[in-house]
Amino acid sequence: MGDLEGADRLYRDAEDELTAKEMRSYAWLEVQRGFLAFSRGAYADARTHYDRAEAAYPGYWLVDEYKAELLGAEGHYTDAIAVFRSLLAKSDRPDLQQAIAELYGIAEQADAARHWQNGALSGYLESARRGEVHYYHHLTDFYADVAKDGAAAVTWARADLQLRKNFATEAALAWAFYRNAEFDEARGWIGRALASGVVDAHLLFRAAKIYAGADGLEYLERAKKLNPLVERFHLHH
Repeated sequence: MGDLEGADRLYRDAEDELTAKEMRSYAWLEVQRGFLAFSRGAYADARTHYDRAEAAYPGYWLVDEYKAELLGAEGHYTDAIAVFRSLLAKSDRPDLQQAIAELYGIAEQADAARHWQNGALSGYLESARRGEVHYYHHLTDFYADVAKDGAAAVTWARADLQLRKNFATEAALAWAFYRNAEFDEARGWIGRALASGVVDAHLLFRAAKIYAGADGLEYLERAKKLNPLVERFHLHH
């Protein structure tokens, strides 16, 4: 809800309750503290927490995933891709393929980006055909931001909203409507997401795009105040 210091304090309190044998839990908590720092653009602080997590529990895939995200945001695209590909070799996850595709796209390697985009979409759709629902959000983002297919994005966003109604699914549906040039619907749904009271830079950044004029500029200023680097690479968590 915008109290990042309070959130970090609660994570520290949780760490104090752990025993010396619970290093995996300690590493998980340090990753969360690192992501709090990352979410406000404090990359050096994020790296410090991720390094602590790695030292506490070496080889933890979650640490590698968040460190790869940080590398991508810092502009170290080749290094980030290498880490994601290493993770992909151990777990065939389409969201990792999408992350690789986005990094290749940012690095202006269009052919490589398309290859990994195709793999990501195939994996998402195969999961959905098996009756799994955990990639609905990723399908929404993929069709909205990669394929630029607003109608398909709306379809998957509605399906996700039926399963779990919260600010994230409302914002995703708003963005899908925006991509489908249904601007009144987009403003209605982003308004619902904002009404939750959640303070999130990416939510505010999307609101800035959806709203026009002075309102849009206000949301953009608020997003960049929370995280000056909000437009950098990030994972679709």
